[in-house]
Amino acid sequence: MNQIELRDYQNASIDGLRANIKAGVRNQILLAPTGAGKTVLGAYLLHEAHGKGRRAIFVCDRISLVNQTSATLDHYGIPHGIMQAQHWRFKPWEKVQIASAATLARRGWPDADLIIVDECHAQVKDTIARIAKRDVITVGLTATPFSKGLGKIYDAMVAVTTTNKLIKSKFLVPFRVFAASEPDMTGAKVVGGEWTESEAADRAMPIIGDCVAEYLKHGENKKFIAFGCNVAHAAEMKRQFADAGVVCELYTYKEGDELRNETVEEFRKPDSYIRGLISVSALSKGFDVSDVEVIIMARPLKSSLAEHIQILGRGLRIHPGKESCLILDHAGNCMRFWDAMSEFFETGEVELDDGAKKEKTKPKPKERQATKCAICHHIHECAACPSCGHVPERKSGVQHVAGTLKEMIHTGDQVSLTQTLWPQLCHYAMGACGDDPVRAEKRALGMFKGMTGQWPVHANFSKVQRVKPTRETMNLIRRNQIAFSKRPK
Repeated sequence: MNQIELRDYQNASIDGLRANIKAGVRNQILLAPTGAGKTVLGAYLLHEAHGKGRRAIFVCDRISLVNQTSATLDHYGIPHGIMQAQHWRFKPWEKVQIASAATLARRGWPDADLIIVDECHAQVKDTIARIAKRDVITVGLTATPFSKGLGKIYDAMVAVTTTNKLIKSKFLVPFRVFAASEPDMTGAKVVGGEWTESEAADRAMPIIGDCVAEYLKHGENKKFIAFGCNVAHAAEMKRQFADAGVVCELYTYKEGDELRNETVEEFRKPDSYIRGLISVSALSKGFDVSDVEVIIMARPLKSSLAEHIQILGRGLRIHPGKESCLILDHAGNCMRFWDAMSEFFETGEVELDDGAKKEKTKPKPKERQATKCAICHHIHECAACPSCGHVPERKSGVQHVAGTLKEMIHTGDQVSLTQTLWPQLCHYAMGACGDDPVRAEKRALGMFKGMTGQWPVHANFSKVQRVKPTRETMNLIRRNQIAFSKRPK
C-alpha cells in the first residue's frame, strides 16, 4: 500500500472543499488542470470516507475509464468494488464503488454518503438528476468547467492553481505548437454549434498526408495520440501512417472493449511497439498515458474550447525524460481558441454558467497576438519565431511593390540577389570576422548560399562596394543563425 502524498496545491484544494462543506455546500466543483492529479485527489477523498466507515461512489464519464480509476485505488490500497456486468471486481458489499455514468443509469444508484463525479462538465442526465437532490455531499472533478447550466447543479467551485503555474513548477511539461496545414471549413454544415463529423472528415481527408509528414519531420518516433473527425477518417490516418512505417492502432467504438483494453495495455508499456493511438473523442477526456509526447489534432472544432483543452492536455503530463509536448495542429484549433485558451491557462478564472443570459463584454486588449511563422509554421506570441528565428516584416501604410529581398529569394533572381544581397553580406561578414578579408569572403559566400540556395554571380569580394545591411537582411541573417544553431549535430 502506498500512502497518498499530496502536493501543496492539492492540499489547498482539499482544504477548500472542506471549508465549503462546513459552510453547508452540498454540491461543489474541484477545478484542476489536466495532469494536476484529480484522480489522486478523488482517491484521497475516498480513502478518508472509507476510513470513517462511510459509503462512497466514484462516477466515471465512460466505461473505458473505470479500470484506470480502479488501478489508482489499488495503488493506494483502497478496497473497492466495480459496478459493471460480469466484472471480476463486482463486490457490492464494499463501501467504495466505482461505476460509469451509463451503468448507474441502467442499474440504479447505491446508497452513498459521498459522490465523486469525474469529468463533471459532461453533465449526464441521470447523474444530474441524482445529485440535484442535494441529499449527499457531491464533488465534481473537471479541468474545463465551461458547460452551460453547470452553475445550476453545483453551488461552489474550488480552484487553487492554473496550467501555467503547474508548467512553471514543472508539474506539467511546456508545449510547442506547429500548424503546417488545415482544412478549409468555410461554409461547412454546423449542428449544435459544431461542424458535423462527416463534413469535417470530407474536408480534412486530403491533408492526412500532411499529418504523417509533419510527424515524421518533428515527432522523432515518439508516442502520440491523434484525433480524427470520424471512424472513417481515423482509419485512413492509420492506413497512411502504416504506409510510412509507423505502427498505430484505432481506439473507437468499433474496436470493442476487449480489443481496446488490450491495445491500451500494450500502449502503456515503455517499449511498446505501438507508436500512436488514433481516436475521435474517446481519448479526449481522462485518458492517462504520461509518456505521450505528441498530440496530432486532425479534427476541426468550431466552438468547443473545452474539447480543445482536453485534447491538448493529453500530452502535458510529466514523465521521466520528457521535456515538452509537441502539438501538430492540422485542424486550425490552436489559432481559433488561442486567446481564450491562453487566458484560461494563465488565470484559471471561470464563472459557472447558471443559464442566465449574459451581457457581452469587450475582449481585453492584448499586448501580443498569436501568429503562425511563415517559415516553420510554429505558433507563438513572440516578435521572432522561437523555433527558427524568422522575424516577419513589420506592416506599414506603404504600398507593397514587387522586388523585395524575400521575393527575389523566392523567385531565384540570381542577378538581382547578387546586386542587392551580396554587398550587404560582405559588409556584415567583414565586421563579424574582425576585418579579416579571407575569412569574411568565405563567410559571406556561405551565408549567401545558405539563404538563397545558390552562389552569387561574378562576385568579387575585394572590389564590391559594401553596403550596411537593411532591417530585412538582418532579420534574414538572424533567422539563419538560429536555424544553423538548431541543426542536427
